Amino acid sequence: MVERQLTVILAADVVGYSHLMEADEERTHAAFRTCHAVIAELIARHRGRIFSGAGDSVLAEFASPVEAVRAAVNIQTDLAERSLDLPENHQMKFRIGLNLGDVIDDDGNLFGDGVNIAARLEGLAEPGGICLSHSVYEHVDRRLPLEYMDIGPQRLKNIARPIHAYRVTIQKTSENVLSISAIHTFATNWLAPRLGAFQTAHRDLGLRLEVMSRVVDFSREPFDVGIRTGNGRWPGLISHELMAEEFAPFCSPDFLAGAGEISAPSDLLRLPLLRDDDWWRAWFKAAGVADSEPKISSLAFFNTQIVVSQAALAGQGVALLTPAFFAPDIKAGRLVQLFNVIARNGSSLWLVYPEERQNSRKICVFRDWLLDEVQRSIAGALGSAS
Repeated sequence: MVERQLTVILAADVVGYSHLMEADEERTHAAFRTCHAVIAELIARHRGRIFSGAGDSVLAEFASPVEAVRAAVNIQTDLAERSLDLPENHQMKFRIGLNLGDVIDDDGNLFGDGVNIAARLEGLAEPGGICLSHSVYEHVDRRLPLEYMDIGPQRLKNIARPIHAYRVTIQKTSENVLSISAIHTFATNWLAPRLGAFQTAHRDLGLRLEVMSRVVDFSREPFDVGIRTGNGRWPGLISHELMAEEFAPFCSPDFLAGAGEISAPSDLLRLPLLRDDDWWRAWFKAAGVADSEPKISSLAFFNTQIVVSQAALAGQGVALLTPAFFAPDIKAGRLVQLFNVIARNGSSLWLVYPEERQNSRKICVFRDWLLDEVQRSIAGALGSAS
């Protein structure tokens, strides 16, 4: 039965699909199936329905413009995150167009200008981007924490009238919410216990903290700032050094009691050493132990300090830890430092954010607070040591 209805059409298409197929048909086909499954799941989650799709395209409908745009943003964000570790020529990127219009419903399949406009708008989107008609924009502006670039009236193929269009900037988050990505141990042991004081001082600003080991792409992911280790040189980012990455050996009191005499750094070579070879080599070098080959524990390897610290607390060996991250355990005597030798690996912990967002109020407020808090923490540690 043929009916008419007002609905939001989402049109998605792979960028450079023919070129990808020419380069590697099997890999491209497998990648598209994976992406299509992600797209289908997110469309369904936002109460949409796929009604058509041929080759590398997807056509879906939504009752709500807000849900349609949310689905589009989540699709692009999810697909971008999945492809971060892939070479550029292996990444599968989609363009998405959205239009609200009156369409013909013929037994579940949709036809008409409303569909055609969405498909043409998709071609105006950047790779990995979204383009909206004005009919969608007027329903979502001020309702979603996004930035919209007005690109004006556009002449679209086989569409008689100009269509006013907008591009969506996906990485934008609410100015009232600061999104932070941070490495595991710093986030859990140092930052999280202090965030309550920050929110007490800045009640108008919400926080979203995500713990991750990988480096985020600010141009494609919804984060305002990141806390990462490295040398501080990342193109397009402003970096503030928080503290040097330094480490010393720690163990539990029970382990120390049963370890026998430990009077020189070289005595640690006969003990089960947790963490990784490179850190231990750096520490033994700093301690003046020449030609040492550390004996790493046969226990499972853990690549985060917070996990290896738990092994040390459980009496499983000696761990190299950053003292600033474990101050409560050290002060309470649950962790005992072996030798007053602190080693560094040339890396530091940095607060980073995009250059173009350096004047954002929420970033400036958090930056100033964090830098002050780090200085207080360092001053407190020096006072305790003296």
